[in-house]
Amino acid sequence: MIIKAKCRNCNKEVPAEQFQLHYKLRMMVCPDCFRGKTQMQQEKEKAIREKPVKPPGWDIEDDYLEKHQRMREKEKPQFRRIPGTDHIECTCRGCKYSFKYDPFRKKPSTCPFCNEDIPRVNTFSLL
Repeated sequence: MIIKAKCRNCNKEVPAEQFQLHYKLRMMVCPDCFRGKTQMQQEKEKAIREKPVKPPGWDIEDDYLEKHQRMREKEKPQFRRIPGTDHIECTCRGCKYSFKYDPFRKKPSTCPFCNEDIPRVNTFSLL
């Protein structure tokens, strides 16, 4: 005879022998809650509920243009001149790490944090 118990986290009835102690929740939970399946479902539902409402007339072309704009912003290198020095402050496209870059010696050649190549810089625009 199988004894079923109700999970306090998701209110699902599961055989009592399958319950496990969850270290974060500090209670006995069903296998789905233990693996994080219930939490992922709750996050998906929350994302769907909080999805921004599109204005009237929004269509597939607008979605494509918005996606393309986000891609261009990601590709665009971000450089700022440091006053009083020949160095510039570079923000990595991949990891968003900020570091000093010498455009004349081209050092460092890659991001010190994630090892992604630094795009070429027009040094004349920085003078």
